[in-house]
Amino acid sequence: MTNETPSTHPESPFLARLLTEVRTGGREVLDQFWRDVTHRGTPLVEPLQDAPGERLVTVVWRQDRPVTGVYLLANRVTDKHRVRRGMMRRLDGTDVWYVSLRLPVGLRCAYRIHPFGPDDPHLTPDGPRDGASRLLPDDRTDPLNPHATGPFGSLIELEGAPSLAEWLSPAPSSACRTDAFDFPATDGTTYRVRRFVPDLDDSRGTPGLLVVFDGERWFDQYGITAAVTAAVEAGRMPPLAVLGVEAGSDPAARMRQLGANPAFIDMLADELLPAVTAELPGWAGPRRTVLCGQSLGGLTALATALRRPAAFGAVLAHSASTWWRPGMASRPQTGVDGRDTWLYEQVAQAPVTDVRVRMDVGSNEGTMVDDLHRLHTLMAARGFDASLNVYLGGHDHSCWAAALIEGLAETFAGERASVG
Repeated sequence: MTNETPSTHPESPFLARLLTEVRTGGREVLDQFWRDVTHRGTPLVEPLQDAPGERLVTVVWRQDRPVTGVYLLANRVTDKHRVRRGMMRRLDGTDVWYVSLRLPVGLRCAYRIHPFGPDDPHLTPDGPRDGASRLLPDDRTDPLNPHATGPFGSLIELEGAPSLAEWLSPAPSSACRTDAFDFPATDGTTYRVRRFVPDLDDSRGTPGLLVVFDGERWFDQYGITAAVTAAVEAGRMPPLAVLGVEAGSDPAARMRQLGANPAFIDMLADELLPAVTAELPGWAGPRRTVLCGQSLGGLTALATALRRPAAFGAVLAHSASTWWRPGMASRPQTGVDGRDTWLYEQVAQAPVTDVRVRMDVGSNEGTMVDDLHRLHTLMAARGFDASLNVYLGGHDHSCWAAALIEGLAETFAGERASVG
């Protein structure tokens, strides 16, 4: 059955009522539905009597042209081997396309909508060809979603999901200095770097320092400077300067840089940090310097904690790429069950240090969750100061953003900015 076949029994009670009412009330009922949905926002979230810890989440799309089907790409919910879950159906006799998903309370994920025609080279009524769900054509945010124009696009957010308040609220008014520069390393490599320095007075103390990988994304797309400033002004952490090291868009170059590259790690500790902190007013030293990375960046953040522990007081590693081993040029198609990861081997051999390590990973990230549980168990047994947080979500910047602020607040617990 293709998704052009009408669905006569939608699981959503809201849509089931709509279907009944449309059959008697016609177009006027349908127009009122779209006005109501526009006002209330999407997705539609309904309770499940048989599963109090879950919600029925329904995403709708209003057909605006002839289509063969519509695919909902929700991070680690309807992608990869789950693509069939994301294929929408048309509500009989209407312009409503929809898909309903049973999802756990506390989950957050970003999603996008992909309408497609009969000759689309990437999509079929059964989903993306070969299971590929990246770079699909006609890639749309959900215009009815209240966060669609925000930094993370359309979001499914169920009650209990970690807060994104600092990222979604208007930018604070505090003055600051942000710039970008090229940093030439001694080996001839030039790194593009972003820098944010808050304006300080005597009452607000000296700043800590946050170093993030993939700096171009965090500065340009997600607004890290505004989020950190909002968290400081809310009293969640002391003033922080932010340093973002760009990785670029080329996957091979990113893997060379962030594939636990010892030369890059040493450059960071021996060259870039000393150069930047020499110009940072009142820098409080490595113990109040935090390194943060995601995916391959999370791998490299953990590798840095082991290789150069004197350079940072804390490391935040989000969805660290446990699949990586030296010599890899791309991610393997399948994992190797029962084999210790490279990270596990490094932790087993490394001297125990006092760097505070917080690891975060999404519940929907497959074998990575088990890998990091095993890694955390080993670190705790050996005496590392390490914690592991498994959030409800996937390999998703909206989840990592929440974990970043939570990790910083935890790192600097007990310290407060003097605001006002």
